[in-house]
Amino acid sequence: MESNVEFLGKPKINAKELNYIMNKKEVYANLYEIEITKELQLYQYPFTVTPPIGNADIRIREKLFKYSYKKLKNIFDDCFISGDSLYSMKKVDEPKTVVCSIYLKGRTEYTMEFNKFETQRTIKQEDIQKDPLSKQFIEMIIKDILRSNKKLEFYKGVFVLSNKKKTIETDNVSITFYPGFTTSFMETDRGNFLNVTLRNKIIQNETILEYINQYKNIKDSKTQKNIQDDLRKRSFKVCYAKRNYIISDIIFDRNPKTQTFNYEGKTINLIDYYNQAHKLKIKDVNQPLILVRKTDPQGEPINLYFVPEFCSLAGLEDDAVKDGYFMRELAKYTKLEPKDRVNKTNEFLQLLSDEEHDKDKKSPKEKSELYGIKVKPSSQLFTGYYMKETKLIAGGNKTVKSKDRTFPVLEKVNMQNWLCFYEKNNYNDAEAYIII
Repeated sequence: MESNVEFLGKPKINAKELNYIMNKKEVYANLYEIEITKELQLYQYPFTVTPPIGNADIRIREKLFKYSYKKLKNIFDDCFISGDSLYSMKKVDEPKTVVCSIYLKGRTEYTMEFNKFETQRTIKQEDIQKDPLSKQFIEMIIKDILRSNKKLEFYKGVFVLSNKKKTIETDNVSITFYPGFTTSFMETDRGNFLNVTLRNKIIQNETILEYINQYKNIKDSKTQKNIQDDLRKRSFKVCYAKRNYIISDIIFDRNPKTQTFNYEGKTINLIDYYNQAHKLKIKDVNQPLILVRKTDPQGEPINLYFVPEFCSLAGLEDDAVKDGYFMRELAKYTKLEPKDRVNKTNEFLQLLSDEEHDKDKKSPKEKSELYGIKVKPSSQLFTGYYMKETKLIAGGNKTVKSKDRTFPVLEKVNMQNWLCFYEKNNYNDAEAYIII
């Protein structure tokens, strides 16, 4: 079948031509400069974990690091992990094996074994601009500083302020709103900057069990299928950990009484497991289970089961989006005026200079001083373009405003000179414009 569709390439225009349709102005950019106040020496120590836990399961590695931190600090001083390596400012020629007893998935003991330092890295101010590896080290250090902040909770690339969470609710909707940030390095023609973006997290206050119980006759197979279709691929959070999962399925033929697995060498059901591991008592022992499909370190599929009573959906339901009052209340925290957005973004700097800390650990301010890293707003000015008002020409050369256009398009016009503006994430959609 022949196609009469021609895909458009990216338009090539002269910057001067933009003056006809845009105004050029200096704008605020959420880019921050990184200053290294002293020569920074970092040593990389690869480690292996026995029994193996797999590269994908960072949660277990993070727990191992947390529980063995005191032992590790005695050897490496202040340190942090990223991937399968530990990073420290101290050179240790003969690292020791660190044994940490931690009970997860029925395994009684994990061993962390460290090799001799593999990479010695000296980082200077100028290295941030020209050396990709130095830039990666700086990214890891900033994340380590942020993780020492007691006010933050981490969800993959997003860190939210747990002390500033807000409950937003109406008669039909109730959610917890967490303001937060994401960070990344951005390469520009003026150098590398730390990009700080506002990123929020929304968790339903209603549990998934309450959500399921809204349906009538949940024992009916048709109703069960509707529930499964509604919840598959939805993100959810458990109440006893700072982690999100994706629902693979809802299992109605099993419940906390019947689902068993091996825990610390014994076969127990979910009722006993939650009581022993999390000090939680399951109220509804006949509720269905949430299934999350994953793979083990050898690539074999494994199934994880969760109790809906202790889980809440992330994001907004359709009912919430249709609730005008709720959306107006939510907009007070998400639809910020430019000045407020700038102020909120600049609050990020306070997270790096916080003086609160846990026992035997350094505060964010102390860690920033230890690494000799300062983050500050960029002193450079950036240029942006503001589109001028678009004119629409109707029949008889009549000019109409876009908001007044209620009439249908009766005839297409072949335009020779035109531009398409779009967000960078929507390039594929923009490219789908066609000429027939």
